[in-house]
Amino acid sequence: MEERENSHHPLLSGVRSSKFSHGFSAAQIQSLAAMCEALIPPLSLDDTSDQALHSFYKASGSEPPIPDEVADLIKKRGVPEAVGLLSFFLKVLSYRLGTLLVCGYPCLDRKGPFIHNFAEMSLEKREEALQRWSREKRLIPLRLLFVVVKIFCFFCFFSRIVGDSQNPSWKARCEKLGLKVDSVPRNSSADHYCGSCNYGCPTGDKQGTDSTWLVDAVKCGAVILTGCKAERFIMENDHQGGTSRKRCLGVQAISLCKNITKKLQIEAKVTISACGSLLTPPLMITSGLKNPNIGRNLHLHPVLLAWGYFPEDSSEFKGKTFEGGIITSLHKVVSENNQNVRAIVETPAIGPASFATLVPWVSGLDMKDRMAKYARTAHLFALVRDKGSGEVRAENKIEYRLDRSDKENIQAGLRQAVRILIAAGAVEVGTYRNDGQRIVCKGTKKEDLEEFLDSVIAVGGPSTRGEHWTMYSSAHQMGSCKMGATEKEGGVDENGESWEAKGLFVCDGSLLPTAVGVNPMITIQSTAYCLSKKIADSLKKRLVVD
Repeated sequence: MEERENSHHPLLSGVRSSKFSHGFSAAQIQSLAAMCEALIPPLSLDDTSDQALHSFYKASGSEPPIPDEVADLIKKRGVPEAVGLLSFFLKVLSYRLGTLLVCGYPCLDRKGPFIHNFAEMSLEKREEALQRWSREKRLIPLRLLFVVVKIFCFFCFFSRIVGDSQNPSWKARCEKLGLKVDSVPRNSSADHYCGSCNYGCPTGDKQGTDSTWLVDAVKCGAVILTGCKAERFIMENDHQGGTSRKRCLGVQAISLCKNITKKLQIEAKVTISACGSLLTPPLMITSGLKNPNIGRNLHLHPVLLAWGYFPEDSSEFKGKTFEGGIITSLHKVVSENNQNVRAIVETPAIGPASFATLVPWVSGLDMKDRMAKYARTAHLFALVRDKGSGEVRAENKIEYRLDRSDKENIQAGLRQAVRILIAAGAVEVGTYRNDGQRIVCKGTKKEDLEEFLDSVIAVGGPSTRGEHWTMYSSAHQMGSCKMGATEKEGGVDENGESWEAKGLFVCDGSLLPTAVGVNPMITIQSTAYCLSKKIADSLKKRLVVD
């Protein structure tokens, strides 16, 4: 079935497009292209008449302009540490001695030039190097290099070729295990299952803010400016009352268009930050606010995923994973005394690019086999109401650690998710652990399945020192500028107004003092509605006084 091709890299010719602004040299892109090709290698598939499937297996991650697009995306979206790590290793791998230090004996050859740089190594040797980096326990930066390139390479590659593919969703059949299943309220009609709501409903039935609240705001005279980014709040000292409190006069923004160099300054009686829990704190800190609660107490609702494969002839699994609603049902994993909810099991909406970035990579062939089965692969995730907390800093750096009890709860939820997939009729199930942890269910004894479930644990993330690691996801972000009764207890008061700056309000998920344990959308919307009513009433009173 498999025949690998040691294809040469088109980028070796030195032909570069001027539309990319990543700043990496031709030699660095050559090394990156070699990594992308090892992650997504060109393979031959002889036992199929399906031309589309044949073309998919023949496709390579080194095909232009994918490596340049990967570099561009990492430069734009990656944290500075990731960009620096990538730049350093790509430069090292462009040299033969550097490759020898990083890759060891696989880069050696009996024939001249005896030592190859990474791009000159055979495809098999490069794949072997990536496999070793993925399992690296001591030199963690190599593992992180693998993770960064793998995520961005797969996202670029599969977001380019999905075409009209829709987003996946699957309603778990928990009833086989006698488990209670609750329906999830949705802001769409009960029978709406377009399969694309997660990335923008084409019919508008989802009732997103783009078709509801923003439209209402424009009808009421609001002006919406796109293509710009808030840089800082405009502050002045407030001399009224003899306090050191400042007054917010508005916001200063920059255009995201490189051709516009002038800054935008908007002055207002009231300024509201609704940037979310990850972006509101950096904006407030950059603007000079010092309250220690700003950026602290971050909660993420950490998530681990499980998967199950259902063949075409499965009577339990009709249709494809990208058909149906976003999230339609959930199951609560409770403690032994049924008093506390340990985790929630739900069905995620994962498109091909997202699936490829999350799923474990153990070899190029295994990856392509997984993607070929994508339409028949169902996913479940376990979500916990985290007790731990993180921090968001001014430069948008995020630090977060799981509490021990959170790890135990997410592990219980992950095991329950695997049980549900098995009961639903999956012929193969697994987790997202880096070694591709999985088991074939059909024909497997019950005790062997139980032994496999016992091996399903909540391992650490990519930076852990253990051999095994996994990709954690975040379902929701909240709490990084919590509301408090006093300045010591919160970043804003009960009205959402900053303790340090009059006229500056926060109306987003960062207000929540704790993690809610479920989707916080309604809670955030309700809180914002109540606060906006108070703000409007205060402005009316001010007009009467004036």
